[in-house]
Amino acid sequence: MQIKFYNTPEPEEFKDISHDRPNFLDYQPDLVLLEKLHKKFAGHKKLIVIGHGGSITTFAGLYGALKSKSTKKAFLVSTNDPDYLSEVKAQTSPHDTIVVAVSKSGETVTQLEALLQFIDYPLLIVTGAAGPLAEIAHQLKSEVVIHPPIGGRFSGFTEATLVPAALCGFDVEKIVKGGAEWLVKFNETNPAYEAASMFAQLEGQGVVDVFMPFYSSRLFPFSNLIVQLCHESFGKEGKGQTYFAHEAPESQHHTNQRFFGGQKNIAGWFISSQNSQTDLTTTVPENLTDIPLKEQTLSVLDKIPLQEALQFEREATIDDAKMNDVPIVDMQLEELSEHHLGELIAFWQMYAVYSSLFRAVNPYDQPQVEASKKISFSRREKFQGKL
Repeated sequence: MQIKFYNTPEPEEFKDISHDRPNFLDYQPDLVLLEKLHKKFAGHKKLIVIGHGGSITTFAGLYGALKSKSTKKAFLVSTNDPDYLSEVKAQTSPHDTIVVAVSKSGETVTQLEALLQFIDYPLLIVTGAAGPLAEIAHQLKSEVVIHPPIGGRFSGFTEATLVPAALCGFDVEKIVKGGAEWLVKFNETNPAYEAASMFAQLEGQGVVDVFMPFYSSRLFPFSNLIVQLCHESFGKEGKGQTYFAHEAPESQHHTNQRFFGGQKNIAGWFISSQNSQTDLTTTVPENLTDIPLKEQTLSVLDKIPLQEALQFEREATIDDAKMNDVPIVDMQLEELSEHHLGELIAFWQMYAVYSSLFRAVNPYDQPQVEASKKISFSRREKFQGKL
């Protein structure tokens, strides 16, 4: 993974943080179990994954990037929206679909409501040893995988993410190894630490928005994970930046106006892959080559690989930012493979922890997330006449 910084402050010198070592750094998933589950459910051609936040965002990113390799068509459920759930039910059946429900606590209400719509499907539950979801699994005699004591947004290298990844036929060992190559650097200087230092300094200078254009349709599904890691980890106690992601180059046709023409309180974080999974080249038919286009003709597009054309768009926006003194990061994966995606996940986990430490906040809680959950549950109690 290549990471370049432009118009950013110098990073602070690395300080020993071994006393703040996160528990997710040393976790070792059960690869033997994951292979057994892959074989056991190989006959199911469809997969429904039900979860919220960190229980689904890392897998959503992996599936989005690797779905051309997947042995199963996956449906991601992170809502109790009846219209969406009806669509999923219409495209699946208990005969060809395995449902994986992931929740560390097992008491996320909207997840339970969604799961109950698929209660007659074969179920595989990833949850803690106790809780409503564990009890459902016990009553239905469903298979259970214990969720380790690691918060959802940091569970990318645990069974919470790797169970559905293994069921899709992804090489989970390569995902873990790719991540390990970054996680082992936690207590030494590394690009995640440097980036966290720079962006903490930028926040102190009034840069409170971070625009994240993804120049890869395959990588964009990682945006929810990245936003969650940033917002839940260090968006607290009146601190933290707002990270907002858009697919590019589409974003150039609206958010570039805000990026370059709006308030000067914004930085950019460009995410892309050096290589696409498919090769397409523009071919201009002979009878169209002379059509005028921007003081040229349409022939100027002929024989340009689309991956090159996509990078032209990215490079142009980066150059514009550099000329306008906008702070930016240019992050590029070498390719969309399990190993490199593992690196990406590990980078953002580390970035979230470092960013929290720079702001002196707890990386692992999310108190404001919990408050609205209590309010919405009381609405259900009131609906049932229990309040």
